[in-house]
Amino acid sequence: MATRIDISELEKAMDGLLESALVPERWAGTLEAISRATGSAGAHIMPAVGKFSPGFLTTPNLLEAFDVYFAEGWHKRDFRERGLPIALAKGVTIEHDIASEEEFRRQEFYTEFLARFGLRYSAMIGFTSGDTLLSLNLQRRVDDHPFDREEERILLAMRSKLTASAEIIRSLQTAKIEGMSEAFELSGTASVFFDRTGRVSHLNNRAERLLDGDIRIVDRELVSGSQEETGLLRRHLKAVLGGDTFLSPAVSTPVLFSRPGKAPLVIRAQLLRGLPADLFAHSHAVAIVTDLSERARADGDLLRRLFALTPQEATVARLLMEGSSPRQIAEICGLTYETARGYVKKVLSKTGTQRQSQLISLLFGLKI
Repeated sequence: MATRIDISELEKAMDGLLESALVPERWAGTLEAISRATGSAGAHIMPAVGKFSPGFLTTPNLLEAFDVYFAEGWHKRDFRERGLPIALAKGVTIEHDIASEEEFRRQEFYTEFLARFGLRYSAMIGFTSGDTLLSLNLQRRVDDHPFDREEERILLAMRSKLTASAEIIRSLQTAKIEGMSEAFELSGTASVFFDRTGRVSHLNNRAERLLDGDIRIVDRELVSGSQEETGLLRRHLKAVLGGDTFLSPAVSTPVLFSRPGKAPLVIRAQLLRGLPADLFAHSHAVAIVTDLSERARADGDLLRRLFALTPQEATVARLLMEGSSPRQIAEICGLTYETARGYVKKVLSKTGTQRQSQLISLLFGLKI
């Protein structure tokens, strides 16, 4: 059978990869050109593992299928993932490496998902961007010819250009991230960048100076001395990187990292949207880290007006925000420990909070 791949057109289409990295609006056109040149119905690029809804590039005609793919959880039970070891071993996987004719007829992924959109046969070309394994997936319809071994040989030759393009794109993105980091540094802002798995990919000098024995980076993860706080940051990053809306409490609520004898750090992450070809970038989110000990002391009059606090209660609220414990508050204010605890309870009650961390989050959000 003659190949359906037009090698001359494919070469032209592949030349559009770098141009698309610089002009992101052209990604759809580049993928459509690759799709046409390979006799495919559509094409997309996404991580080979760790798929998530914002993290892919696709031809527009597959967008509806991707909405269903993520909304119905097919990305968690993608039958084709069994072809990943093959892609790792030889660089390309075609459908008949993955499924038999019998499996096309009985596997839900084919019968309930792909068939809904008239799709079936695919080829997956694995390539790398830094330490991330990506795949260019070419999709054909049910009534198309499946990719054959001759076409597999041609697709394999695409890997080198895909990898080279990805590395150049990644280098451009790295320069952009480093520029952002330097801008944060010049503005006196501590910033930590994260890859799409929530691991630290870069941090500026100001953020690095905040690391100590309690707050540190372990196996590229930003951790606190408290497992609970570390877990909260994981959930915060997962929600941000997963594209949850700002209405989600996991996105909108900052994470507090407590520090014995010091004011806590407040961490707020933001997805890096709009960067060209951010699928290839080493950083997908940035967290702004605020050291509450460097903030202006809270205005006692404002605290009293907002929450009907007495002068002593306002002082206790300010000390709580700075990270002082009830025992430390007792020493600073010349109170007994029980009296200090009583004031803490009154402050929490009047502000509608239950813990010191909630109070800090509330006052931080009010810019106090």
